[in-house]
Amino acid sequence: MKIIIVGAGELGQLLAATLCAEDHDVVVIDSSNEHFEHLKEKLDLMVIEGSCSDVSVLKQGGIANADALLAVSGDEAANIIACRIASKFGVKKTICRFYSLDCFSPADGITPEFFGIWRAFSPPEQCVRKICDILENPICLEKIQFTNPNALMEVISITPSSILAGTRLKDIPVADLLSTVRFAAIVRDRHFLIPHGDTLLVPGDKVYVAGHRDNVQKFVDLVSPPEHRKLGRVIISGATETGMMLAEKLRSTSIELRFIEKNQKKGEGLLDSLPAGLLVINGDPTDEEVMEEAGIENCDAFISAADDDEQNILACIMAKRRGAKKVVAITHKPEYIRIVPAMEAIDCGISSTLVSVNTVLRMIETGTMRIDAKLQRFHAHLTEFRISKRSPLAGKEIRECNLPPSAVFALIFRGFDVLTASGTTVLEPEDTVVTIVTPESKKDLEPLFPD
Repeated sequence: MKIIIVGAGELGQLLAATLCAEDHDVVVIDSSNEHFEHLKEKLDLMVIEGSCSDVSVLKQGGIANADALLAVSGDEAANIIACRIASKFGVKKTICRFYSLDCFSPADGITPEFFGIWRAFSPPEQCVRKICDILENPICLEKIQFTNPNALMEVISITPSSILAGTRLKDIPVADLLSTVRFAAIVRDRHFLIPHGDTLLVPGDKVYVAGHRDNVQKFVDLVSPPEHRKLGRVIISGATETGMMLAEKLRSTSIELRFIEKNQKKGEGLLDSLPAGLLVINGDPTDEEVMEEAGIENCDAFISAADDDEQNILACIMAKRRGAKKVVAITHKPEYIRIVPAMEAIDCGISSTLVSVNTVLRMIETGTMRIDAKLQRFHAHLTEFRISKRSPLAGKEIRECNLPPSAVFALIFRGFDVLTASGTTVLEPEDTVVTIVTPESKKDLEPLFPD
């Protein structure tokens, strides 16, 4: 695919790197050439300095022949104009980044399509969705969605008190559910393991469980700690778009919500916009006295959503040490994508940049391959491959497919059905196979899925 990326910020750069790695023809346009040298050194792409709302600049980038335009700059107005121009040139997939989707009003006919936008997304809204998923269960670290709405992959942590700790997969005491879920991967001490029946689960393991969402949910609930209960106190640090949206999402629940905000003016704004009775502490979240005033020792979840990555990381470490049961750090710099999830003191690290990349990847489908997500805990992708009639895998059992050792078939979509992949599963034309693809297995897998 020929893909034009508008904006060479952190999101644009990570998108460019991901798409170039998949051999797409990528063009990056930005009004500043600040990051161009870095991009040209690392990637095989074209860079153009200029305004994305300038038709001549877009024509220089090959807009007339583009398959997709990703408008992900920090300027929403420019993003909208670029999408509008691209749609006039016949670009079918125009994807636009917004801080909030409140600018649309379908009842009044103000929709993304009205502006020539094929798909719109908001990084803060996507982050809030991720956070709410994580807050549902104490052992849940992440939930990953697919094109099939009935499918789910959930990442769970094995704690020292877990009923799974010290248990081999084949001996897990919920035999009726074992056949309905797939243990797709384990991350142990930053290493990627392909699990088998004899694999022993140990405290600290991060386990990727896949299947029909109902079955995955039943399994996770069954292996959750007995004290699993609804959240009581949640503390949010940072009155950013993400922090405010999260508070708005949680306000209708029975959760006792508290806020820490460094900026006094923003703190006062919180009192005006959120329900009466909300406790807002004005102070530095890395200050122990501020943490104590917020009631961190009796906190079920602490979410640090400020704009400063380092402050978020430090605040979460302090909150955990002071008694918070679960801490979630939001970061933006790509450098922290792999670092934060590996930190023992932080339960969950969410990269807003990676969340946005994964959102865009799910929107782009090319031939028989579709990338659902870059995985945060190890260097791999979750990829959906469609089996065509020409595929050498069609009509074969998975155990007969001679797959690369590092390849993992997690799920199979057959229409709207979700099947867990096992050795005896027969692959049929038009099946979609969800695979964990590592750099080592990618080149070996692609010939197996011709158009």
